[in-house]
Amino acid sequence: MLHSTLLSVLGCLWGSGLSLGYYLKSAFVYDNLWPHWYALVGALMVLLLAMGWTLRKRGKQRYSYDHYYIIFYGLLCSLLGSCFMLSRQLAVSYYFSFVGLGVIFVAGFSYVSLRSEASGLRPARIALANACHACGLASGFVLFNEFEPQRCGLVTLSVNLLLLLGVCVNELLQHLGTHNYKQSRDLVFQLLNEERLVFLPRQAVLAQFVDRTDYQLLPSRQWLVLLLGGLVLVLQRCCLLHSPLHLQLMWSATTGFVERSQLYAPFALYAAGCGLSALLLLRYTPKLVYLLFGVIQLTLVTALLCIYSEEQPEHSFLFLCLIYASAGVLSSQALHWLLECSPFLYAELSLAVGLALQLGMLEGCKYELRVEDELWTALLASSLTYLGLTLLAIVLVLWLQPRTASLVDVRNRLLGIRRLNLPAAQTQFWHTNHFLAHNKQPHELQSVQLDKSRIFQQYPISDSPNSPANVNGKADKC
Repeated sequence: MLHSTLLSVLGCLWGSGLSLGYYLKSAFVYDNLWPHWYALVGALMVLLLAMGWTLRKRGKQRYSYDHYYIIFYGLLCSLLGSCFMLSRQLAVSYYFSFVGLGVIFVAGFSYVSLRSEASGLRPARIALANACHACGLASGFVLFNEFEPQRCGLVTLSVNLLLLLGVCVNELLQHLGTHNYKQSRDLVFQLLNEERLVFLPRQAVLAQFVDRTDYQLLPSRQWLVLLLGGLVLVLQRCCLLHSPLHLQLMWSATTGFVERSQLYAPFALYAAGCGLSALLLLRYTPKLVYLLFGVIQLTLVTALLCIYSEEQPEHSFLFLCLIYASAGVLSSQALHWLLECSPFLYAELSLAVGLALQLGMLEGCKYELRVEDELWTALLASSLTYLGLTLLAIVLVLWLQPRTASLVDVRNRLLGIRRLNLPAAQTQFWHTNHFLAHNKQPHELQSVQLDKSRIFQQYPISDSPNSPANVNGKADKC
């Protein structure tokens, strides 16, 4: 029961990925969405939602945990999209589906981040949520068939009804007091949220550390980290996944290597990489995982350019498999960055901007399909762009990303509040260079030489009533 709320959100993220996979297959396989910009409508709706959510938080000065209500609205929009799909009105269906998947995406990842403990498992949970979304994307790509919209509509309708039932059951359990999903498991963050102190401005936060000798106050770098790192990581996250050139190359290489057309292969490999990322982050830090797989990705893309042959694309098959899997491992870092490095008041807004940027790149990448005469030139330009973004992202992660901990600790580090490592007071005899001698006369005290540089001197305990110094002092007074 403790993890039922998290499992319900993960299921909703899987359902939102299902809608996105449906759209991707229609856009890249059947190539019939050129006159339309459905994804941009979803991006606009997500931005409006995030701005309204931010204003609500600013007015209440605390998180009220409205995530499930927002997810419920997103599921209703997805349900309407399924109904329009059943009636073969795909154009209207896409609009509602994108509104639903965008709303669920922002609310779902925000909730996963807030519910995580301060034990360092937040990156792993965000990666798990990203893996569920990617698995839904791959599933939607497998299930979709342009010539059978009613069958696909029945599938998505059933999934959305099941998810709506799960959300209603979760709300019922909350009402009965079985569990409480409207609180964070990050204790410090939860305490500040209850006291309405979580959205304090920087000057109010710094005032708590003035004249403390164990802290050092430095200039804030929160917006630098968020804007610079978030922009590069989001671009690097979706540059390869939504590239039609790499998709076409992967499909042709798969057909030549296994002699079957497995259109879902790149997205299945991407989802597998997202799942591997969740497992690795249970043990290793995000910086180490990103560094290792970033270097691997650079090597693989360079090797792909060296081995590429337009006449024999099957030679690139194994390299492309590893590229898509490693891209899945790297993809969770952008979401983790946006959720952990954002100011608390603007966390959902920054996540919505990242999603809008991703959807904009999805629509813009469709223009690569028109490049048919100079495939090598287009592939070289696309790969070099991806290499540059990956290399820059590695540098930014190693330089700017703070160590994951409590959300409040991460915020303090980004605001320039650094705890000093002051040496502790030493009272042991090997630090003070002397030790006390009990029950010894003054003429019995001596130096003890342990080696050439370590000499310890015995001293009497003057506070003891039986010590020679105290006895002589009492005699003189008499």
